[in-house]
Amino acid sequence: MKLRINPKPHSDHSQVVPADIQFIQQPQKRVGVILSIIAGLIIPVVPFIILTVESYLFPRRSTYNGESIPWWIIFPVLIICIVFHELLHLIWHPGWGLSEQSSLNIWPKKVQFGVHYDGFMYRSRWLVMRLAPLVGLTLLPTIFLMAAHFFRLPYFWQQFVILLILINSLGSGGDFLASVIVYRQVPAHSEIGIWNGRACWRA
Repeated sequence: MKLRINPKPHSDHSQVVPADIQFIQQPQKRVGVILSIIAGLIIPVVPFIILTVESYLFPRRSTYNGESIPWWIIFPVLIICIVFHELLHLIWHPGWGLSEQSSLNIWPKKVQFGVHYDGFMYRSRWLVMRLAPLVGLTLLPTIFLMAAHFFRLPYFWQQFVILLILINSLGSGGDFLASVIVYRQVPAHSEIGIWNGRACWRA
């Protein structure tokens, strides 16, 4: 895996598009941002509906003991969420994120980082890679909370997990939108990658 500081998108419009390359049609940037925000606001509703219905069907004694959750706890939860979100993307790269084609990109001035894969991967793997954080940091913690009473999980840690679910769900709108676009446009058994700065696929 490579480490890149302040990487810049590569685009050379003089290059001839290979015959086997088909570009993925994406919404305009502003529209894409709006749709991602809407998806990010809708996604967290689902796990909380599940938890609400589960608590109604299977009522149990509350573990609330009067303790308050400090406001600053949101910062470590945010950091944990961001790090593991990107890690779950990375480990589903071909080579499990260890190949030279995988990179960790950091933009210090923007206080931003992310992972990138320079190459093509099958659509099925791409979809798993893209949705892995939604499963690992939203779905699985929701299932864990449903069984939390068996472990007598303290109230503080229940709220910690709820914050994790909420933050990750809000940040997964773009992943969900991209997955829908790819699922609808790219045929099964095709490969997805980036060519000249644009998302594309090939048979």
